[in-house]
Amino acid sequence: MENTVTHKSNLLTLQVEENETAIIIKWIGKSADRTPGIFINPILNDAFEKTSNNNKELIMNFTDLEFLNSSTVAPIVKILDRAKRGSNRLTIEYSRSLNWQELSFSALIVFQTKDKRIQIKGI
Repeated sequence: MENTVTHKSNLLTLQVEENETAIIIKWIGKSADRTPGIFINPILNDAFEKTSNNNKELIMNFTDLEFLNSSTVAPIVKILDRAKRGSNRLTIEYSRSLNWQELSFSALIVFQTKDKRIQIKGI
């Protein structure tokens, strides 16, 4: 069972794919809006609830993201915090070869858990 839904707002596209074991949100383009949470939060919250109810992993893949402004960090941190307080499995994948992604996402390692329920992976 694979199901992909594409959401687009200005320069940012979020592709949400659901399969047997995970919900994968692929971030594509640029997140440059001043209030990106209006677009991003409902998508992340919906995926988070589906993973909770179906014991699936939530994977957020940022490898095709070209730009991320500081306003976009808040929705990402919010979902990481929810996962850390709960029992959800969440993985963030970013491109280690892009300097800006390495700097931005390696800082999120503070959310990583010892049991690997929450992982921040440079690939």
